[in-house]
Amino acid sequence: MEEQPLNAPKRRYVWPWVVLAAVLLQAVLVILWVGNAAHRVEQQRDFSAPPATGNH
Repeated sequence: MEEQPLNAPKRRYVWPWVVLAAVLLQAVLVILWVGNAAHRVEQQRDFSAPPATGNH
């Protein structure tokens, strides 16, 4: 087994940052997708709602 010298630089891993970026991107896309779906449902509900019968 190889032993590293005491003054060897500590290895910095890149993959945790890639995973973090992927999770954050997924969260943003989910928020946008759900917001768009809610907007569509709201539009459909407003379109199919009966007309108001108030006196204006």
